[in-house]
Amino acid sequence: MIKTIYRPLIALCLLLTACATVKKPVADPGLYIAANEQPVKIKDGWLTAKTITIGAYTTTSRTNGVAANTPAKQFKSTADAFYFNVKTQDAELPVQVLSTGKITFSSRPLPAYLSTLAGDAPLWYMFVGGTAQDPLKSWELLLKKNIAFLELNDNKTVGILRSSTDEIRITAHNRFGIRNSTEKICYEFQLKGVPVAAVLTGETPKVWLHTKVDAGLQRTLAAVMLGLLFRP
Repeated sequence: MIKTIYRPLIALCLLLTACATVKKPVADPGLYIAANEQPVKIKDGWLTAKTITIGAYTTTSRTNGVAANTPAKQFKSTADAFYFNVKTQDAELPVQVLSTGKITFSSRPLPAYLSTLAGDAPLWYMFVGGTAQDPLKSWELLLKKNIAFLELNDNKTVGILRSSTDEIRITAHNRFGIRNSTEKICYEFQLKGVPVAAVLTGETPKVWLHTKVDAGLQRTLAAVMLGLLFRP
């Protein structure tokens, strides 16, 4: 009799427990998937200036030199300098790109993977200005200019993209090319260890931009990747 009474109760408890079980969140499929890939279009005609488009982000033409309103105007030594704007439907970002020696930043804190470089080691520097929505927030990129294939084989950290409040680590790999080669360099942007964007440079560039990244950061990442594709 007791068994007869408890059997339905046990079954009911098991049913309620099953219903109350929290489903595990779906795992992030990663960055390098079709849903995150952005189309890249390069216009470089005989009679028109070169422009590049990544998805909804389009550059103006490139102007050689250092813009008057960027921190780089104070740098003593620069090379390969140019600037442009990145336009979207609701924002426009100014971008300055140049090369300079690591010694330029000797008075500023650098992450270990950059601070140990020799003073004359060349770096790519990029400044991305604020937008009308967030005019006070600017970003800067510091990136090793000379990257060895051994670093690419292991997706080593080669640079940093940072603002006054945020920091994104940049690694570089050759997974889309040949191992022990620097022919096809892919720069990967990692936020707290999670890849959120990547750009494959070379003759057939590709771009991935994680759809879950907020709009403001997407704009900045797109601007930086356009700068990397725009380099001479």
